[in-house]
Amino acid sequence: MGDEGSVHIIRWVGCLLANGDIKNIVDPSLGGDFDINSVWKAVELAMACTSLTSAGRPTMHQVVTELNECLAAETAGTRSEPINSIGMVTESTPLAR
Repeated sequence: MGDEGSVHIIRWVGCLLANGDIKNIVDPSLGGDFDINSVWKAVELAMACTSLTSAGRPTMHQVVTELNECLAAETAGTRSEPINSIGMVTESTPLAR
């Protein structure tokens, strides 16, 4: 892809995903210490959020729900205390589009 500094991040991530190369999307400072399934889910969610049409993007409720699922998968087996969720959606509110 040439100079990666000139490639839009959505295109860069899309190319890596197309090749199944999720590990090169993750921050290297994590040292490989992450749940690969939660990373896939988070990256797929992030890509869905970049849809050009609002109908193609998830709602904030869906984003929070899926991020909480990623967090749960990431912390499963590494903590003995209950997992605290992001907890941003606690009331029923109209969903804007």
